[in-house]
Amino acid sequence: MMVGFGVVAFYRWQQTQLIFFLLLVLRDFAAGYFFLKRNPAQSKGPKLLVVLAYLSSAMPLLYLDSTVSTKTLFLASDLLAIVGFLIVVLATVELGTSIGISPANRGVVRSGIYRYIKHPMYLGYVVSEIGLVILNPLNAALFALSLSLYIFRARSENRVLQVAH
Repeated sequence: MMVGFGVVAFYRWQQTQLIFFLLLVLRDFAAGYFFLKRNPAQSKGPKLLVVLAYLSSAMPLLYLDSTVSTKTLFLASDLLAIVGFLIVVLATVELGTSIGISPANRGVVRSGIYRYIKHPMYLGYVVSEIGLVILNPLNAALFALSLSLYIFRARSENRVLQVAH
């Protein structure tokens, strides 16, 4: 599924030329690779959480194109995308074979960036998506929904991992 998201992200990048979508392509293909090698889940969350997790992963594909034309705002958006996705990459590499989209226990990671931030991947997405709100204020509604889903996912993951320990 993540490879499919990557194809859509590539199409969005061709439409908009926003670095956010290009970085999303890289995220989706890297995630697809790690998913092929990931550890089996020891325990999983309910099916509703699975659906919401995939919806949350697809949300960034829905952001609208820019309505501004100033180079300063594009630069700010690009910098936020780069910083945000740098955090996501660090988190993805650290998770390695424990990666997943829906809440499941594939082993708790407490090293690297996870030593300092409990849910760095979601933080990275939030940082990068703020750049899209800068470029189009209508994206604020999508951002609010996306942020809500990240919070819900983080809490759900915490519950699944607490039950396992």
